[in-house]
Amino acid sequence: MRTLPLAGIIAALLFIGVFAVSYSEELADHVVINEIDTNPPGDDSKTVSEWVELYNPTDKDVNIGGWKIASTTVTKKTLTLPVSTVIKPGQFLVYSYQSLWFTDVSEKVQLKDKEGTVIDETQVITDQKNDYQSWQRKFDGVISESNSWIFRGSTPGSTNGKLMGSGSQSTELAVSIKSDKKSYIFGETAVISGNVSKRVYQEKPTYIQQQLIINIDGPGTFHKLVTIYPDLNLQYKTLVKLDKVQGVTAGQYKIDVKYGDATDYNAFSVGEQLQEAQVEQKSVLQISTDKETYIPGQTVKFTVTTDSIIPGEGLKYVVYDANGIQIFTGKLFPNQYGEFSGNVFMTPTKPAYGTLDIVADYGDQHATASFDLAKDEKDTQKIVIVTDKDAYAPGETVIISGRSNKFVTALDLSVLQTGTSYLGGYHRESTDKVGNIFKVNDQVKLAGDSSFRYELKIPEGAVNLGDYKVTVSKEFGQASTYFKIVENPEDYVATAKYYIKTDQNEYAPADTILVTGHVDLAERSTLQAIPVKISLLDDKGKQISIAVGVSSKQLVQDKVSGKTATYSFTSIPDAAGNFKLDFAVNPAAFSPGVYTIRGSYEKHLFDTKFAVMSGLDTKDKGIYAKTDKDVYGLGETVFLDGVLSSGQSAVKITLTDPNGKTINEGAKIDKSRFTWSWQAPLKEYGMADIRDPRAPRPSVFGVYKISISATSQTVDVFFKLSANPESDTLEIKPLDVKTDKAVYRAGEKMTVSGAAIKRQGATANVGTVSDRVNLEVKTMTNKVLYTSGLATDNGGGFTTTYDLPLTIFKEGKYKVVASYQKLRVETMFEIKNDIPTNAGGKTVLTVSTDKEQYLVGDTVHITGSTNKVIFLSTLDLVVNHKKDNSIDCGKFYCGLGGKQIDIARSYLNGVYSYDYKIPSSSALGTYEVIVDTDFGTFTTTFDVVEKLTKKAVGTSTISEKFNRISDPTVEVGLFEQTNNETVIAPSTVQGSLIVPRGSEKTTNLTILADDGTCMIGQAKECLVSGPTKDKGLAYKTITAAGMMYKVTYSGSDQVLEKFSITPQSSDDVIPDSTWTIKVDNHVPAAKLYYEIVYKQIQ
Repeated sequence: MRTLPLAGIIAALLFIGVFAVSYSEELADHVVINEIDTNPPGDDSKTVSEWVELYNPTDKDVNIGGWKIASTTVTKKTLTLPVSTVIKPGQFLVYSYQSLWFTDVSEKVQLKDKEGTVIDETQVITDQKNDYQSWQRKFDGVISESNSWIFRGSTPGSTNGKLMGSGSQSTELAVSIKSDKKSYIFGETAVISGNVSKRVYQEKPTYIQQQLIINIDGPGTFHKLVTIYPDLNLQYKTLVKLDKVQGVTAGQYKIDVKYGDATDYNAFSVGEQLQEAQVEQKSVLQISTDKETYIPGQTVKFTVTTDSIIPGEGLKYVVYDANGIQIFTGKLFPNQYGEFSGNVFMTPTKPAYGTLDIVADYGDQHATASFDLAKDEKDTQKIVIVTDKDAYAPGETVIISGRSNKFVTALDLSVLQTGTSYLGGYHRESTDKVGNIFKVNDQVKLAGDSSFRYELKIPEGAVNLGDYKVTVSKEFGQASTYFKIVENPEDYVATAKYYIKTDQNEYAPADTILVTGHVDLAERSTLQAIPVKISLLDDKGKQISIAVGVSSKQLVQDKVSGKTATYSFTSIPDAAGNFKLDFAVNPAAFSPGVYTIRGSYEKHLFDTKFAVMSGLDTKDKGIYAKTDKDVYGLGETVFLDGVLSSGQSAVKITLTDPNGKTINEGAKIDKSRFTWSWQAPLKEYGMADIRDPRAPRPSVFGVYKISISATSQTVDVFFKLSANPESDTLEIKPLDVKTDKAVYRAGEKMTVSGAAIKRQGATANVGTVSDRVNLEVKTMTNKVLYTSGLATDNGGGFTTTYDLPLTIFKEGKYKVVASYQKLRVETMFEIKNDIPTNAGGKTVLTVSTDKEQYLVGDTVHITGSTNKVIFLSTLDLVVNHKKDNSIDCGKFYCGLGGKQIDIARSYLNGVYSYDYKIPSSSALGTYEVIVDTDFGTFTTTFDVVEKLTKKAVGTSTISEKFNRISDPTVEVGLFEQTNNETVIAPSTVQGSLIVPRGSEKTTNLTILADDGTCMIGQAKECLVSGPTKDKGLAYKTITAAGMMYKVTYSGSDQVLEKFSITPQSSDDVIPDSTWTIKVDNHVPAAKLYYEIVYKQIQ
């Protein structure tokens, strides 16, 4: 029998392996998710450490701008990739997004394009190891119907391994090398690791796999050679002990690796101790522009600031267009404050639209800024004109601006006072002749972009109150705008362009109706004015007709235009568009009822309504009433006007507040009319209930009901009392229901409240049940869990409370359904449980404290929770002081006070709790919390110390930088974090505020600590308000939130305002807290920069 030589067997196996792989595995023809770590080392809720690696296995560039990387299970957080992001052939891109981006169990991640199409996705993955292992494709870019994902050591940004026979990319050999740290001290062990892209073999003298050759060279004659094979995952790792006895000395060490023809290198250092990174106050160069977007013809104004002036040195700046071509360069010198100012004209000749960059260099300082050059989109109007406000106070400056579609040197401008008088100079409120009408004729120059700006100051004085018209014009066109001068511009409310109104809502026969209104004046080609046409309609929409017997003389007396049988009027608007007329209510034409006045002007229609009442008509006994507004604020007076033609002398008025309390009053009727007023409360909360002073005080905000009662009729009028009456609206729902929260935990109580508008005149008969609101608590499948019938209070309100036991309310959504008469409404709420309801095995009580260390006098928050839902009738807790070599008290409690506390009743949301205050006489040491139950005794411990031992011990610093923040208020979270298995805490907060020249005296920083202490600011209660550099001292020491800090502050009144805050002791770090940085008198161009520096802690 023939036998194959050994080399032949190996070659055959290799051929079979290659054939098998190429048959079942293939490279994707699209960008793929190549690797993902959903649970890297550390606390994912405190750091942004989860990551996803994308890989392009194709041979072309792929634009993935706007693509999305999305969690599809619990969090469903989605990262949108930046616009114009391109991934090159064979390139790896690694992305992180937010803390808790993914869940650790049963996660699936998808890659979607801009249209939302799923391009690639992972299998369902679970990672609960909290280490450096990740889920990754076995080979880069390989897709397969089989399971090609494996869980092994992570390689973010580098290869997982190449598929043999996968094309030109598989022929490229690559090797990498790294050390687990950049710095070591003597006695530590360096971990040298890396990976290779594929295995390589040598054929002579024998066919074997090649080894990795690792050289480690250090100071002096130190040299170490290591040879090793890559493992099955194409990775390798070796350990190097850094002991002095092995010849290791302090200094830099270079490590290089060779595998086949591929090489790589890296370096680390060894010393007696790690050098603590110093937080250096480097010179800062910052640049900003006056706007973010410009158009051709405008000038870019930019400001550069430095905190370190170099004598005799100039700043060089270069401007690059969107194509990277240099379009301008220059040199600037600073003023005494370290400020440079420059400008660049955006030429309209062949502009390069897009993002332009300004690059500035000053000594070794460097800064860049960007702005956009946008196309000049011309308006359809030939000239556009606006004012910065609609209303101004006397003496206030009016800013008029706009733009012309055609460039000319200047436009003609005129300002005319129109609102105080009619044409001819008559005051609107009287017939007295008014002189000295305000008028301005001027010219306004155009800027390079055809825009213009004009500042106008109208003198103070009552004679100048009123309406104004501004017109700019040239041969090719004109435009106008309007503004008002009023006594209180803050209270001014802009009116509609077209409206008509009457001076009252109701009239009696023979009364005079005063009609006023406004129109937006139309352009006209002749001197003839365009009138406003006015007609009157009845409640059916038909025009009012005059009886046939009415004489021509009466028609003239009633100001009817033309000898017709219908009421119609015309009115010429003034130069501001205002018009006015009046007419008498002719009993022959107006019977009691509701009428419409309709105005018509240039195809625009606008209406208002009024009512005609007859004091002599006893047949019409209806009540008509309304308030002067719908929504009121605290302290305002509510005015009610009404009409009743029943012959009664008074009506009964009942006011019902949102809490159901009533006030009974009355109003006398005079000539069929009555009025009533009520002043709203001055404070938000009403008086407490004397029957239960501990009950929450009711709020006065809400919907109020005014019931007006006559002998045979009751009418309800509603109004609302609001904290924001300017923006709030009145909405009357016949039935409303709501819950006090949207999300509950099982075991909580849910309060359901609402209101129903009662039927007019509805009363309960003897032996029957009065009107009630029916409530049902249901599952989403309409299974009824609770049902109630609730009586409403005097105001129609109702409320009740339901328990939400864990045994009934599982996680999910539920609804509350309310029905009243024929009305039905519903609202939804959600249950979220964090207590297992079906746990098996032994019952366990987990006891914990909120901290590990406390000071004397602190309060220890002790909690306990079971792994099952059970009822505990007793739960005894005691705190003992543990002493070394002390006797065991056995079943006797000999700790602090020896007092047992039953905490079984302190159960909320699955957790038992107790707050234990450490007595001031307590000794320092370890204390044991013992909880005794029917199923065992459970313990935990805490320490009482003289001083909390949270100290900075790190050898390096990590910082977070936040740049170009334009918000007026920023909350700065200062919390412990975990970075590469190292716990770090904030040690310094530093930053700067840049404001435009001219606003530095009013726009300043205010920094508040967690307890509200003003550490830096201009208010009188702030601890630091001026420069801290004084008399040789560079900082000022303050105490905030119980801790001492060193504060460095440049002072206010500066374009560049800088600060730095750090604990006084270099061993301390900033406690977990949230500080607030405010920009007082914020302006849009102000930019805030700040940095949080962290140190390693124990």
